[in-house]
Amino acid sequence: MIPIDYRKPLWKLLAAGGLALAVTGCSMSGVEKTATESIDAPPASVENQMLQLADDAMAPMGSSAIADGLTVYLKDSRGYIAPMTLDRSKQEGKPGQSAPELEALAWMTSDAKLAGQLPPGFTPVLPKGTVVSSVVKNPEAGSVTVDFAQPLAGIPASDERKALEAIVWTMTELPGIDKVHLTVAGQPMSELPATGVPVPGVLTRNIGINLERSPQVKASDSMAVTLYFSAKNEQGDGYFVPVTRLVERQSDRARAALGELIKGPQDTNSLNSVMLANTTVEDLALKSDTVQVKLQEQGWTAGLSMPTEMMEGLVLTLTEATGAPKVSVAVNGSSELTGTNNETYEQPVERPTQINAYTG
Repeated sequence: MIPIDYRKPLWKLLAAGGLALAVTGCSMSGVEKTATESIDAPPASVENQMLQLADDAMAPMGSSAIADGLTVYLKDSRGYIAPMTLDRSKQEGKPGQSAPELEALAWMTSDAKLAGQLPPGFTPVLPKGTVVSSVVKNPEAGSVTVDFAQPLAGIPASDERKALEAIVWTMTELPGIDKVHLTVAGQPMSELPATGVPVPGVLTRNIGINLERSPQVKASDSMAVTLYFSAKNEQGDGYFVPVTRLVERQSDRARAALGELIKGPQDTNSLNSVMLANTTVEDLALKSDTVQVKLQEQGWTAGLSMPTEMMEGLVLTLTEATGAPKVSVAVNGSSELTGTNNETYEQPVERPTQINAYTG
């Protein structure tokens, strides 16, 4: 979780004399090249939108990577489940030497000894006293089985699904894992105790997370897309929140997801949009292992900075929708894009292995 400090005007990042902008040539690191160009100022309405995104912006992906980080899903102060990458070296005992699945579940369980290691405003989803008997990985099947000693009692009915989402999304952050089995004392977990909601034998990210339901969309004619919006805690630190939204069924999931990302969150009191409202999609295609997206943005000119938060939310959303590991972006025909923090996106950008890194 990164302090939000990118508040300088986005359109003022040019050299004072000749309006020269340095554009770095590699998306995460690498050589630099410089392009010099005369640029007209954008309309005031566009600049205001860009400045608002800058106020909510976060540092670039991987900028605060933790050497031995582990991503777990916790509940924020508004009740949303969000990923947080924590430092394994801070756990007691022999840090980093026990199974990462067990370490993740320990952080997800209420425990006074571990509470100080969590980001401000975030709480575990499992109640105190939850005992995990075993975690068994099956690399060939891409699955993990979590066996609890007892049913997950003590979780309020309103939070049961959130706890289930957090477990599944945490386990599927682990390399090579895309399926989760939950058991109790060696027997399949058939339902959630408080609500009686059935628990499938095989759980994947298809269950969604932080579900948004719209009365205009019929469940029978819908499909789910997961979008990454941003939020802030009370300290002003920013983080991404995944939200699964039901939309009308269509053939292109990635295009549907991007369209919904542009629309922004339904809960504008808790979540912030990462895209500009007047952005349109010119083209979107999956080629090999890369999602290629071309956007049109009124008032934006090649060489001007783009909100880093917008680029990161775009990458997270499109890689989630397609399963592709990389995204290349062009805006108004230009792929020479630089974030508000000088991070560059000229080359395809990989999905980060750590989301919302919290260094404490």
